Amino acid sequence: MATAAEKEKKKEVIRLEPESVIPVLKPKIIMTLANLIERSTDRAEFLKLCKRIEYTIRAWYLLQFEDLMQLYSLFDPQHGAQKLEQQKLSPEEIDVLEQNFLTYLFQVMEKSNFKITTDDETDVALSGQYLLNLPISVDESKLDKKLLKRYFEEHPHENLPDFSDKYVIFRRGIGIDRTTDYFFMEKVDMIITRLWAYLLRITRINKILSRRSRRRPKKDPKKTDEIIPEEDQDDLCVERIRIENMELR
Repeated sequence: MATAAEKEKKKEVIRLEPESVIPVLKPKIIMTLANLIERSTDRAEFLKLCKRIEYTIRAWYLLQFEDLMQLYSLFDPQHGAQKLEQQKLSPEEIDVLEQNFLTYLFQVMEKSNFKITTDDETDVALSGQYLLNLPISVDESKLDKKLLKRYFEEHPHENLPDFSDKYVIFRRGIGIDRTTDYFFMEKVDMIITRLWAYLLRITRINKILSRRSRRRPKKDPKKTDEIIPEEDQDDLCVERIRIENMELR
């Protein structure tokens, strides 16, 4: 019989970073802070300060968005080529404008709390079995493989997926998914999978069909005994329960 320590080791723990968004209405925060000020004149000045801060943030977003759309107009699939011909730009200048567009785009996405999906997060997403799946295929032959590659060389990011030279996937927020059901079809599928794996193991066919390991080493997402950096101390750790690791009853 497995001990409690062995069962603890088998647990798959996922570390979730805390969200940077406060799920509270902005007027409620402002009025709550304003009510803490006793003098009415100081309260009025505080409300003016809040308005000025809001206008400053809106002005930054507006200018950033205008610059972004101005650059996008040069690469618009319908009329972008015509505008580039009118500007009579050299290939080097076009490359610079493309990189500037990506820089503005990634800045706006970051300010909007969108983050690039990392390689580990992609593996976690692909390993999950959900009842609703929408397969999406990308025609990589029509994608520019130099544009993003050049951008990430100038703006390095950690743990990027293998497809980051062709396209990127943004995510916004992380939640905990709980599903309770009998899962009849999923259990039947898991029984077939286990029987097939057992057949391959006893016939040693799995060694013949085993694929080569990926080129670059990857961190084990199930490894939980690593030292947690100080900035990750506040992260939320949750246990991920998979159907394939459960006892079928």
